[in-house]
Formats: sequence, C-alpha cells, structure tokens
Amino acid sequence: MIAIGIPDSLFAEDSDSLRGKTVKTGWIARSCSIFGIERIYIYRDMSGNFEKDYETARLILEYMETPQYLRKRLFPRRPDLEFAGLLPPLRTLPHMVREEPKIEEIREAVLVFQNGQLKADIGSRELAYFSGTGHEGQRMRVKVISLKPLQVIQAKEPKDEYWGYEVRRAPSLSRFLKSADFDLIILTSRLGKDVSQIWQEFCDRCGKASRILICFGSPELGIHELLRQDLSGKPEDFPKSVVLNMFPSQKVETVRLDEAILGTLSILNIAIRL
Repeated sequence: MIAIGIPDSLFAEDSDSLRGKTVKTGWIARSCSIFGIERIYIYRDMSGNFEKDYETARLILEYMETPQYLRKRLFPRRPDLEFAGLLPPLRTLPHMVREEPKIEEIREAVLVFQNGQLKADIGSRELAYFSGTGHEGQRMRVKVISLKPLQVIQAKEPKDEYWGYEVRRAPSLSRFLKSADFDLIILTSRLGKDVSQIWQEFCDRCGKASRILICFGSPELGIHELLRQDLSGKPEDFPKSVVLNMFPSQKVETVRLDEAILGTLSILNIAIRL
C-alpha cells in the first residue's frame, strides 16, 4: 500500500482563486490515480488556519474519486464544486462501466430507499434490488447476482485491482508520523539526500516495504519546518523515515506541490520494481 501526505496549506500559492485550487487538486488526484495511491492524508499545517482549504481539497478529491453515475446522489450542488467541469477524468476501473451490467460484475453503488425497499443505484437504467444490510445514501461495492430482476449483494474489493483512493484527515506532521504505521516513510525536501546518489539503497528499501508513505511540504514551508511546528520534531525521530531530494539540480526556484507529487511517484514507481 502506498499513501501520500500533503499539508492543508496546499493552496498557499494559489491565492483565493477557486478555479486554480480546483485545477491543482484535479492534477493531484490524477497523479495519485495513475500510480495507484490508496490513501491521501491531509495533515495540519500549524502556521495558520487552513480548515477551509482542507474542506475544499477533500471535497474535490472525493468528488473526483466517485464514479460519474453516483455523483448527483452523493454531491448536491456546492459552491466549492463550481469549476468541477475543469477536472480531468480519472478513468480508473470503477469509472469504466457500461450502462448495462453483467452477472458477477462488481460495481460501486449508492443505496436508495424506494417503495419501502432498499435498492442500489449501480449506473444502470433501473435501480437494483439489494440483498443485505445498509442505509439510504450509503456507498459500497456490490456484485451483480441477477439481471432479471436486477439484483446485487455487497462485495469485497477484487484483489490486485485498483479501486481508487480514500481521503483522511491527519494531525500535525510530527504527530501524524509518530502514529503512522508504515514500513518506509519518504520525506521530500531540497535539503535531503540526492536520490540518485543512494539509488540502489533506495530501491532495496522500497522493494522490502509493503506500506510506504510519501510526505510533501507546503508551498511556503519545507518538511523540516513543518516537523518543528509540534513536538519539536525532526526526521531523526522517525527511524523508518528518509529525507530525499527527488529533484536534484532543479532549474527552477521552486517545484509546485502537484509537480512534486507526479515526479516523486514516477521515481518511486521505478524503484519498487527494480
């Protein structure tokens, strides 16, 4: 399992433009989906109150991860989704469904209470009868067991298939890392070791780790500064962590967060396969 950690101050360089925030979040979601990220943690930057930005990022990320046919039921009109039309499609497995289902097919569904019965919206022309327990508005994975009538049961996520990411709130970076259960924690920083100079060691550690977390700094504060915000944290406090410069000899003053995520995940994707 691979997860990323990003600060709730991720929009610090985007001013108050909802359009810019939407586009940036969209490309973060695309990068995470390309490389099969299962969790996106949004941790607190203690330098200010970024709760509104957190809510905006969380909403857009969850909206994008939701298959198109379920969005109207799960996301009523909200101001933060004004520019949702600019978001790129993820086209992950749950999004690539035909209107008419097949027997044994697994889909994302939302439960709907209709005519005294609990049914499931699976993106078909009709609601499916649901066999199981749940409540109206609940989202879950279901398996088609009958076409006439259309009937589904709750199903587990198929193994070895990517079904999207989940978004989770996290405390300050130090507190988050203190409680994080990962085999390898990668802290990205210009002050870190040049990844190319420890490439073989990096590949070996990635290959042995079943749970990897990659943490990114904010547009204004680096990893070291964010760690010092709470508990006087420093990288050495976390034995499973390594501080790496994933963009050695960069030719621009700063690397934007969305660029850092795409570039870092591209490098990691190679490292875990060598």
